[in-house]
Amino acid sequence: MKFDGGVLAATLTSFSSDMSVDWEDMKAQALRLVPRDGFRGFVVNAYAGEGPTLSHAERAKAVEIHRECAAPDQPVVAAILDISTAGAVKQAREAKEAGADALLVCPPIASSWNAIASPHIAEIYHKEIAEAVDLPMVLFQLAVGDPTSYGHDLLLKLVEEIPAVFAVKMAQANDAVRYDLDYVALKSKPREILCLPAVGSVMFHNLVTGADGLLTGLVCLMPDEVIGMWAAVQAGDIVTARDIHFRIAPINHLIYGQPYVDLHTRYKELAHMLGAVSSPVVRGPQARVPAEERERLRDALRSAGLLG
Repeated sequence: MKFDGGVLAATLTSFSSDMSVDWEDMKAQALRLVPRDGFRGFVVNAYAGEGPTLSHAERAKAVEIHRECAAPDQPVVAAILDISTAGAVKQAREAKEAGADALLVCPPIASSWNAIASPHIAEIYHKEIAEAVDLPMVLFQLAVGDPTSYGHDLLLKLVEEIPAVFAVKMAQANDAVRYDLDYVALKSKPREILCLPAVGSVMFHNLVTGADGLLTGLVCLMPDEVIGMWAAVQAGDIVTARDIHFRIAPINHLIYGQPYVDLHTRYKELAHMLGAVSSPVVRGPQARVPAEERERLRDALRSAGLLG
């Protein structure tokens, strides 16, 4: 698999009223993105797609559908997240069989796990997945304060000791200093490690610091804006990129506001308002945001000129 810049979409999963996956809507979402200039590929079954709520069969089918819809040179990356290492390995093997080109390995789930205090958990977890499944690997770096965020040294150690790692999803959120430190260190490694910003509220700032592409669910709802920002920065047109940033900033401030756990639920609400998904229904334990919050989201879309 070769990734040469552009925008990867962390896809959303539509559910019917009976909570079954709406596979036709999934295909429609994918096909809307595939032909766009600057769109590079898919990340399937991640948090934005409510991957933890999907069965093994549903996860594999989601990979298959996106592989069928994507162009031959557009990679399909399968997110891996399970309560056990054995379960994660099973997911990874099934993803490869379904046609995945790479894995996005989410931080392991462990009760009260603190990645800073217990780095050995992440080391063992990633190494066992890499040894079991021969696919390129993307690491998932989160913000300082998140209990599953890797310490700076741990992130670099995972890159150094696992040859399969070729990229890092950079989700350091509002911590610009952390992004800078991680980015500079990763780009100094002997082999190329791609840095892929993910958080919409700081996407402009991350792109200006430096990035090799984007990996975000935001492109599912605002493809013109997200791809446009990426393209503008690549062309050196910072003014245009900044204009896009400020136009959609009020939307991003709502998406990434508190409670932070609702950010992917807000993605789906906005995507439904914009006609990008057939339904705003989410699987538990997540729940739809309250009606008053939905109105704030709708008003933000109108203010940005995205909704009549």
